[in-house]
Parts: sequence; C-alpha cells; structure tokens
Amino acid sequence: MVDLFPSDRQGALQRLDEFVQAEAIAYARTRNFVEVGHANVSRLSAALRHRLISEEEVVTAVLAVHRFSAVEKFVQEVVWRTYWKGWLEQHPGVWEDYVRQSAVAMTVPPSGGAMSRFTEELRTTGYMHNHARMWWAAWWCHQQGLPWAAGARFFFDHLLDADAASNTLGWRWVAGLQTPGKAYLARRDNLAKYWEDHGSLEDIDDHVRARIPAETADRSRTSLSEYPEAPPELEGKVALVGHADDLSIETTPLGAVRPSSVALIDQPGVTDSAVKCAWRSRAMDDASARWTSHYGKVVSRLPCWDALASWLSESGCDALVLMAPFVGPDADAWRPVRQTLQDAGIRVVECRRAWDQRLFPAARAGFFPFWHKAKPILSKRQQ
Repeated sequence: MVDLFPSDRQGALQRLDEFVQAEAIAYARTRNFVEVGHANVSRLSAALRHRLISEEEVVTAVLAVHRFSAVEKFVQEVVWRTYWKGWLEQHPGVWEDYVRQSAVAMTVPPSGGAMSRFTEELRTTGYMHNHARMWWAAWWCHQQGLPWAAGARFFFDHLLDADAASNTLGWRWVAGLQTPGKAYLARRDNLAKYWEDHGSLEDIDDHVRARIPAETADRSRTSLSEYPEAPPELEGKVALVGHADDLSIETTPLGAVRPSSVALIDQPGVTDSAVKCAWRSRAMDDASARWTSHYGKVVSRLPCWDALASWLSESGCDALVLMAPFVGPDADAWRPVRQTLQDAGIRVVECRRAWDQRLFPAARAGFFPFWHKAKPILSKRQQ
C-alpha cells in the first residue's frame, strides 16, 4: 500500500518527483481548491515536517526542472514553513503561551454542519487541506467562540504534519493575534468557490464578527542560538542521536560522523491520535533502517528523552551529537536532559542545517519582508 502522505524517505522522494514532473506548474492555479484525494497539492507536508525530505531538497528539485517564475508560488509555500520556524525560534514565549493555554483548554469539536466533514477527515486520515484548516479555525474561533489554543491542540493531536511553529502561529493568525487586530473569517462564497463538494453551508454565519482574544504571550524577540553546521572532531566514543524534528540526518554533515552508538528518540505526544502515531511509527522505522545501513550500527529506539542519560551511560560514550530540536515539544523535553548530561561531563554538540542558519535570521517580522530577503537567495539556485 502506498501512503497518500509518504511516511518513508524513498516514498517522499518519489512523490516529489511526480509532483515536480506533472503537477508543479498547475499548483498556483489549483492549490486553493479542496478536493477528495488532494491531487492539487504536493501531499509532502508530513514528510517535510519530520524532514524525511528537507525544504531545501524540495526547492532544489522543483527549480531543477522549472523556471523560478513558473513555480514561485509553490516555492513560497514551502518556505512559509521555514519562516514560521525561524519566527518561533526568535519568539519562544509564544510557544510557551500556547502550552499553558492548551493544557487547560481541551474542548471537543461541535458536531454537525459543514465543518464536521473536515473534522471526520482529520480524525480518519490525519490530514486537512490548508484552505479547509483556515475555514475550520475561523469557524472555531469566531463563530463558535471557542479558545484558539484548544483548536490548535486538536489539530496538533491529529495532523500528520503537526508542527509547533506553523500550527501555533497559523491559529494565532486566524484568531487575530499574530498580526494584531487582523483576523480571518470564513465566508460562504469562499467555501462555495473552492469546495466543490460543499453541500449545505447554511450553518456558516456570513455576518459573524471577529472575536479577537486578549494577547497573553510574551512576544519579545530573543537572539537566535548559534549552532555549527557540522560537529568538530571529537575524541573518545561519540554517540549520535536522532529525533522527530529531523529524520534524514544522514543527508547533513552528521552523515560523516562515525559514531560508536546511534539512537532515535521516539517520544510521541501523550494525546496524539492513533492515526498520527501509526504514521509516525512507520517514519521512525524507515529512519532506523536507513541509519542502521548508513552508520553500520543498530539503532536503539528510546521511548523518551529521559531515557537518553542511561543509554549513554550503558554505551560508555563521552560525547553526544545531534541536530538541535526546534522550539516545540522535543526541545522542551530535551532541555533538562541536556543540562543533566552536561553536568555529568558529557560533551553535547548540537548542529543545525545551513538552510536554517541562512534563512532564520530573516524571519524577524512578517512573511513578506522575509520573502523579500529569501527570494534572491532561492532564485540563484537556477544560475
């Protein structure tokens, strides 16, 4: 069975090639239409979220075949993911605010009406088209008057591509917090235009006004942490550890590391749906198999970040190398463990991809100032 949303690197690369060869040119024209099977989008968001393939690989592949001007909208949408990550890295207080609010704001989505069809699709497939996500979030926040963080948590628990940055900040934008005072409202004519199989839209209130909540997050900007792209030469026994934020580390400079031991942290969210857990498990199996082959070491699967210290002790390693987790659940779980390891004398080296190092600093304000800086960098890839 072929995943509609590839859960292995080879499948993601194959799907990318199919999209580039046959669908990329039509993307700008068709991407907003919500259709069964989602043939008008790349369906690579889950693979990108876990970096089974990277944003850089996707952009490079599409620009190898098409002129930048012909696929600019697709490239722009891929780079939105980078922008959100870079912005949240510099505003971690916004993630902390979501965590606080979502912990006490669990709400079951109302049943019935047009949006219930998307609710069911999300629960059964782990996916919802981006345009439908906007409608659903607007209906949740402004028509139902429910807490934005509760809706964001519902998405985070079910989406295969659930990403701390894009999910949190996208919901904040719809709610009217990310761009202060500017909210997104769902309207019948928009749903009717872009959702052919919409059925009755009588429950969509065309006259509802934005219900913008009070801002409770610390939006102050912090400096980006400095990470090397590649680890230095390390003496002694070196352990290499992977995690869900980057499942293709062998394609980075970490691919040149010759570790004594390799582990993969497999710590799903406690409220993740069964569909999401099953997809993630397949992706983890794929990463384990690839890394076992690449590094020549059987990959240890650790159930949580807290298991890392004892595994390192058993392996007798003196140093640990990994890709730095992004602001989100894995970084939250890693932070206290890193301190414990450093206190125990373990040398910890965190790295970050050159793509992130180059583009994150530009994510200081809105997307379009970011795009103004990113576009020349990306368009040069065809020269």
